[in-house]
This record gives sequence, structure tokens and C-alpha cells, in this order.
Amino acid sequence: MISRRIRLGAIALAATALTGCGSHVGGTALPGEIDVRTLDVGNYVTEPLETRFHYYPSLHEGVVLAAMRLDGQVVTGPEVDPRFRYATGSKHFDTAAEAAGILATGSESVLRDNQMLFGFAASSADQPKPQYHDLPAGAGSILTFVMQFPDAAAASKAAADLERVDFQVAADANQTVSLAKYTDAHTHWRPGIPTMGSFLAHGSYVVNTFTTWKEPDLAELTDLTQKIYDAQVPLLDALKPVDREGILRLKWDPDGMLRQQLNPDGFGLPYFESEFSGGERGFLHRVNDQEHWRRVLADSGVDRFALSGFDFEGPSLLFRARDADAARTLWSAILGTAYPGAVDAPPKVPGARCGEGPVAYDVDGYVETKVKRYRCAIVYRRYVATVDSDQLADVYQRAAAQYALMANSTW
Repeated sequence: MISRRIRLGAIALAATALTGCGSHVGGTALPGEIDVRTLDVGNYVTEPLETRFHYYPSLHEGVVLAAMRLDGQVVTGPEVDPRFRYATGSKHFDTAAEAAGILATGSESVLRDNQMLFGFAASSADQPKPQYHDLPAGAGSILTFVMQFPDAAAASKAAADLERVDFQVAADANQTVSLAKYTDAHTHWRPGIPTMGSFLAHGSYVVNTFTTWKEPDLAELTDLTQKIYDAQVPLLDALKPVDREGILRLKWDPDGMLRQQLNPDGFGLPYFESEFSGGERGFLHRVNDQEHWRRVLADSGVDRFALSGFDFEGPSLLFRARDADAARTLWSAILGTAYPGAVDAPPKVPGARCGEGPVAYDVDGYVETKVKRYRCAIVYRRYVATVDSDQLADVYQRAAAQYALMANSTW
């Protein structure tokens, strides 16, 4: 029924940070805090990012910021059904050509004609997906793809046209399905095939769902599709659509998260894989066990998350907790099972702890290596950050620089 679907690759939580040149440690120690100028930060820069980078609005970067904003309002698996606790991937789209890659052949012209602005897709499953592997046979999965159009009329037409194109892929076998709770949704399945696709226009948004179950059970597939809409529609009601002028006016770092992160090269253009700032769902879409991390974030009242740096080089991660006590709770759990090895804390860095991860592990006969060997977690007031490296001395300098950055970014 669907000719082409991307396999959304999950973005690993394990991440590293770039090294850079040039060092300067500024700031003044507050009562009860150390003088960060005494820390060994090596060549890492410890001034907030805006001292080295200025964001100039453009339509392209604005669309990326708009997609990041949408990311925070797209459901995670456990919000739909507790069984779907494992994220299997997420991706943003800023062109019709990219978005058509996860839809039926012929969808690109529909998206262009109706002037799709941007979109975001996320998928989850009831079994974990090993890195570099497909989901295990018999796994159930859900994909939620939200797109924004210029207005409700364009969204309504796009939903109907996208369904028509999708249905025609196997018009002789597909059958229309009516959803009792969402009579305006365009839905179909192919009897004997354990999948169902649906499109629902909601204001300026179109929600596309694609559900896969263990067997071709029409009642189960219908129930899952309606559950996705039950969880997703209220989130869109809380997100006012943004027009092209509004896209240009979106703020680059509205909560001051990126300015506090270790960013050796000073590159700050918004990008999902390297310069991202968003809500807690922005983190949950990037991890494997969403239910576990949902509980961890909830226990600490985390409301903002950011990353800086590509995953293969190593971003720093930053979380904003409810308060200083909640941040300590998160700090004590953040290394988790990924970095269980005992490692001494970096010298003289308050509120820092480190761990060592396994060098490699085996999945179905395939040896996988994690990105970096060491990770340190640093807590400062209501913020928790992590930095990674393969070298212990380097991760200590990164931790010191990250602490100094947070201390220097309090204005």
C-alpha cells in the first residue's frame, strides 16, 4: 500500500564533542563557587557562543527552527500506547522532495502544489531496534509524520490528494477504512497485509500515520491509528501554526541553551544533527528506550534539551531541570547503563562525575563500537551537561570547560 518508506535511523544518545583551538576563561566567581579561571580547560573556549557566532535569519534556517519547534509537539511512542516504548528513528523535512521520500510515489507534486512548509516524522516500536539492523520479525511499529501547510484549505486538499496517490499504488487491493472517532481522516488498508495508512487534516497541519502490527488485524490497526490521533491532535492544538514571515522571526536560541554548551568550532547554525534546541521530546525522539528516559526526565522536571556537535564527532548534551535539587537527581542517573565503568571525577571540577563505556558489544553476530570511551556529567544550578572523549585527559578538560561555560553564561 505504501511504495516507499524510509527506515528512520535513531540518533544515538552516546555523543562526543569537537576539539578546537584558542582558549580564554572569563567570568567572576560568585560566593560559594570556584574561580573557573583556575580550571584546566586546555584549548577549549569557555565563553558563551554568542561571543563568537551571530545568527542571521534566513528562510532556510528559519524552516529548520520551525521544524525543531514542531519536533516538540510530535508524539512519542509511550504517549500513544505503552507497548511502543522504543524509538526507532526521527527526521525533519524542509523540502517536498525530502518529505515525499517516506510517502507513496507521486506525492512530491502534491506537496509542492499545496506548498508544504516543513514537517517532522518519528517512529516507535514494541521491540528495540538494534543499530544498523532492521526491527525484529513480528515487531509492531507506528510512524507519525506531521506536516504544516500555509492554511487549512491547503492542508485539507493535501490530505485528500496524498491519500488518493497512496491508494492508487494498489487500487485493486486496497480498501477504504472509516475511523469512528475521526470521520474526516482518509484511511485505507490492504486485507491480508498487517499495515494501515491514514491522513488527517487538522487546521494547517496534516498528520500521516502508518501502523504495522504482528498480523493483519483490522480492529487492532484501526485502534492504533485512532490512538495516534488521540495523542497527536491535542499537541497540535497547542502549537500555533507559523507563516513564512513568522518563520523568519523565530528565535535562534530562545531559552539560552546553546550559548551554554561546549562548542569548540563556534558553529551555531540550527541543524537537527548538530545544533538543536527544543523540549523534552527533542531528546526522547533520539533515544532507544523512550519510556525509561521519559521517567528519568519527568523525575527531574526537565523542560528543555539541547545538543551541540555532530554525533560522530561528539555533541555536548544539555538539560534544564526543574530546580537545582532536581538537576542533582538527573545528574546521578544520566550516565545510566551506557557508561557503567568507574572513573575518577575530573580534578577540581565541582559537580562532575565520569564513566567508561564498553569498547564494543555484539548484536546478532555484528560487533558494534560505541562512539567514545568516556563520558562526564556536570551539574550547575538547574542544568546538567555531558561531554565525551576517547581520552581521559581530554574528557577532563572538556568537563572543566563545560562547567566554566555554564558559570560564564548566567547573565
